[in-house]
Amino acid sequence: MASTASADRPASRRVTLGLLAAGLVLPLVLSACSSGGGGSATGSRAVADRTVRMEGDLNRTYNVPSLAVFARHAGVVNVISGTVTATRPRVTQPANTVETILTIAVERQRKTGAPTTVSVREQGGIVTVSQVRSDFEGKLGRELTEEELAETVDYRFNGIEHARVGDRVLVVVADDTAVQKKDGAYVNLARLVGEGASEGLSGGSSTTFTWPGEPLNPAWESVVDVESLM
Repeated sequence: MASTASADRPASRRVTLGLLAAGLVLPLVLSACSSGGGGSATGSRAVADRTVRMEGDLNRTYNVPSLAVFARHAGVVNVISGTVTATRPRVTQPANTVETILTIAVERQRKTGAPTTVSVREQGGIVTVSQVRSDFEGKLGRELTEEELAETVDYRFNGIEHARVGDRVLVVVADDTAVQKKDGAYVNLARLVGEGASEGLSGGSSTTFTWPGEPLNPAWESVVDVESLM
C-alpha cells in the first residue's frame, strides 16, 4: 500500500518483521498512514486518529487449496465458533507489538473437552499513541505533546476489521505458547464472521461465516460452512 501522511502527522515508515505461530512464519511489512476522526482504545471497530496498516505476504502460510485443508495443518489445534463477549488491546515491549485479546463464548468446537470460554490473541488493535510512543517519536525526532499522546492509533492487518463484542465468529487457532499453553488460550490463524451477527449477543443459529475482508488466500471460498472445518 502507498503510505500517506498529512503535514502535521508522522511520516510513513516501513519495517520488516515476522509472525511465528505454531511453526507458521508470516512475513509482514508495516506501513503507517494517518486518518482523521476520533476513537478509543477498545479493540472494537472504532475510528482511530491514526492508522498503521500491517501488510503481509500470506502465500507461504496459506498456500493450500482451501480453508478446510488449512484447518488440518499440524499447527492448528482447534476450530471454534462462538460469540465475542469482550475485547482487550495490549502492547508488548520492546517492539511495540499491538494485539487484541478476544474473549469468546464457545458455541461449538472441534477439540473435545476444551473450555467453553476461550481467549484468542490476534494481531492488531486500537491503542493510544502513548502506548506506542517510541514508534512516532523515533520518526519525528522529538517528544510528543500530551495532546498527541492521548490520540488513538489503529494497527490493522491487511485492512481486516477488528472483531467487536456481539460478533459471532469462526476461528481457526493455534496454542498460545506465550501463556504457557494455558487451556483455552489460543492464537488466531484465521477469523470469519457469522452473517448478521454484529447486533448484540443473540447467539445466532446460522452455520455460514464470511471473511471480514479478503480471504487469506484469494482462491479460498468467500463463504464457509462451519461443518466443513469440524
